[in-house]
Amino acid sequence: MDKSEKARAVARPTVFREPGALLYAGNCKDLLEASLAGKVKLSAWTRRGYPGRDLGEALPQVCSVGGWDAAHPQDWGLKEHCNEGVKIAYLARGTMSLLLDGKRYTIQEGQMFVVRPWQLHAFGDPHVGASQIIWVLFDMGVRRPHEQWLWPDWVAWPEHDQNRLTELLSRNEQPWYQASREVARTFLDIADVVATGDIAGGETRLRLLISMMLLQFMEQIEAQDPPLDKALAHSRRTVEIFLKRLQHALEEDWTLENMAAECNLSRTQFSSHCLSITNMTPVRYLQMLRLDAARRMLEADAYLPVTTVAYECGFSSSQYFATCFKKRFGHPPGEIRLNQRAAV
Repeated sequence: MDKSEKARAVARPTVFREPGALLYAGNCKDLLEASLAGKVKLSAWTRRGYPGRDLGEALPQVCSVGGWDAAHPQDWGLKEHCNEGVKIAYLARGTMSLLLDGKRYTIQEGQMFVVRPWQLHAFGDPHVGASQIIWVLFDMGVRRPHEQWLWPDWVAWPEHDQNRLTELLSRNEQPWYQASREVARTFLDIADVVATGDIAGGETRLRLLISMMLLQFMEQIEAQDPPLDKALAHSRRTVEIFLKRLQHALEEDWTLENMAAECNLSRTQFSSHCLSITNMTPVRYLQMLRLDAARRMLEADAYLPVTTVAYECGFSSSQYFATCFKKRFGHPPGEIRLNQRAAV
C-alpha cells in the first residue's frame, strides 16, 4: 500500500455517532469537567474533541497524548465508551479500575494496558482513585477487528516490525502487561514533553519518544509471550461484536444493508457470519431480539401501552408488532398486560 492509499484509508469517515450508538466514541467530558474544577491535573495534546491542547497539524494520527495526575481519590469516573483509536497507556502511580468488554480489572502501578477501538471500557468503580496515568491514543484507521492497521509514517519502522506489532495487538486481547524500567521511563519522558505545552518545539522529541515507547512495548509483549488468536482479527469477530451490541440499539431503522455497512462488510459476508453465529438470517435475528425486548418491557410494566412498546423496540406499526408477537409467543401482547394486572 503506497502513501496515498494509506492517507485515504486513515481519512475514511468514522462510524462513531452519538451517545447510545453501537460504537460510540466518548470524548472524556467527565475528565474535562474534573480538570476545569481543579480536581485533577490534565496535561494532554489532542484533536477531535478530546480534552487538552489542540495538536493542529502536529503528530498525524495521534488523537491524544499526555495524561492525568489525580493526587486524591476522585468523585468522577469515565463511563463506558469506545475510543477513536488504539490506546496504549501506563499507570505511573496508584491503582486503576478498568472495565473492559464487561470484565473488571485492577491495573496496578507499573503496569501498561491497551484498549482497542471496538472495546467498550470504563475507568473507575464508579470513581477514579488517586492515580497518575500516561497514554498515547493512535488513530490506526481501524474501527473493527478485521480492518487493516496503518501506523503513522513518522514511526519509521521496517514494515515487518510494524506488522509484528500489529499482530501482537490485534490477535491478542490481554488487557495489561508489566512495564519494564525502560518503557516506564519513556512514558514519563512523554509526559514531561507534553507538560511543557510547547507543541512546535516538542513535536520532534515526542515523535522519537513515542517510537521508542512502541519498540520497548513490543519487546515487553514478546517477553511475556501472550497467546495469539487469528480469530480475534477476523470479520466474524466484527459481526459477533455487532450482534452482541445490537440489543442496545433496537430502535434504529436497521436493514440488511446498513447492518452490513456498520460492520464494513458486504451483505453476503455479513449474512454468512450472522447465519453461522446465530443460525438465523440477520433480519430474523433482529426481529427475535426486538420481540424478546418487548416481552420484557410488557412484563415489567403492566400499564405500558402496547403501541409505545412496539415503537421503542423498532417496529413500524403496532399491528405488525402484535402479529409477530403472537406468532413467536402464541398469544397477543395485550394478554401479558391482563395477566400482570390480574396478579397485582
